[in-house]
Amino acid sequence: MIVVTGTATCGICKTKQAVVYCDGCGVLLCEDCQQFEYWGYGCGHGDPKAFCSTCYNDIDINPYGGKVPE
Repeated sequence: MIVVTGTATCGICKTKQAVVYCDGCGVLLCEDCQQFEYWGYGCGHGDPKAFCSTCYNDIDINPYGGKVPE
C-alpha cells in the first residue's frame, strides 16, 4: 500500500482528497472509496492492501477476497 502525499483528488469519486493508491490498478483513492484487504504470509506476517471496488472484487488481482466470475 502506497500512501499519497500532497493534495491529489480521488480518481473514483473525484471530490475528496486521495490518501492511497489502489494496489491493483494504481488509481488514487480517498478514505470512502478504498477497500482494505489483509494478506497474510507465513506465521504472523501480513501486508495491508488497499483496492478500488473493481480490483477488490477481481480474483486475479485480489485472490484472498475477489469473487470468482460466473
